[in-house]
Amino acid sequence: MSLKLGSAIAVSTNYIKSNPAVPVYNGEENPNNLYAVIYHIEIGYNESSVQKTKQYIIIDYKEFDLSQDKKNELIEIGKEYCKNKGISENDELQIALLDDNEEAEIFLEKIFNNMKVIRGLITKKD
Repeated sequence: MSLKLGSAIAVSTNYIKSNPAVPVYNGEENPNNLYAVIYHIEIGYNESSVQKTKQYIIIDYKEFDLSQDKKNELIEIGKEYCKNKGISENDELQIALLDDNEEAEIFLEKIFNNMKVIRGLITKKD
């Protein structure tokens, strides 16, 4: 094998910021009513020498067999979060539900070092 490191190449990403996770409760605000968690990731980048920020709102929820109405309700909660944070709905915003997707979960665990603790709080017990 003849692999070798090359010279550094500039990339357009300026920063990646993970904001604190925000719990979503079904009813009263206590751990037993934890329904979902909102993760907010910001990625700064340059486009035509203008700095922009891509906003990713990822919603992880307790039950993976939600109806489409319940999924839509979670998306609306994500939009409410954005409104409260002053994040405008445009091409730079993506709101997504974290379905039972192992790759996405591994990605989030790398970004949020407390992901396993939070997942433990919202994982449905049999």
